[in-house]
Amino acid sequence: MPFPALTRVVPTERWQLALEFDSGEVRLFDCSVARLQRERPERDWTALASPERFKHLEFGAERVWWRDGPALEADFLFTASVPLKGRDRENQLLRVAYRNQAPTPEHPTHHVYYVCVVPFGARPFLLGESINGGHGETGGSTALGLAQLRAWRGWQRHFTMSGCDWAVPLIGADERASVDAVVREVCRRADTPESDTVGYDWKSRNR
Repeated sequence: MPFPALTRVVPTERWQLALEFDSGEVRLFDCSVARLQRERPERDWTALASPERFKHLEFGAERVWWRDGPALEADFLFTASVPLKGRDRENQLLRVAYRNQAPTPEHPTHHVYYVCVVPFGARPFLLGESINGGHGETGGSTALGLAQLRAWRGWQRHFTMSGCDWAVPLIGADERASVDAVVREVCRRADTPESDTVGYDWKSRNR
């Protein structure tokens, strides 16, 4: 019996792949380097220890692959993953971008804007701010569906302040298509000169 084909692949911030198959199943695969080295020793997976390299992936119906050749087949991913259900789907997020815009009227050194997507969540767009940081952290975040996002007058500015004005044109009339377009572009940009991390002031970000 053939295995289901891949229809969606999202690298998360925890070195996992959130996977959707054409059977309708959504599953989670632990993509840690230690596991890959143990279970697929025919390849050297150490490069995927870099979060940028890990996110720089593409996929088709039969496999997921990374630049320079490493690949995982859909049948292996299906059998080696676990079902992703309920509230666990809300925890699988991918950072689109974040930027420290301090000094601002709210704080002189730490005012971070960020955008994430939660592709399998009920409200897949997560927008937030981190002000001050540490024990004095203020700010907050909100999860939005597409209609809610488009109805919020400040969403384009928030994307720009977060460092992903490039994502604004990708937000269209269809929620899933919009989310998938953003995910593809994050993956394409990762580990390239267009990455969210290139040219970022790490020192000021971590104040």
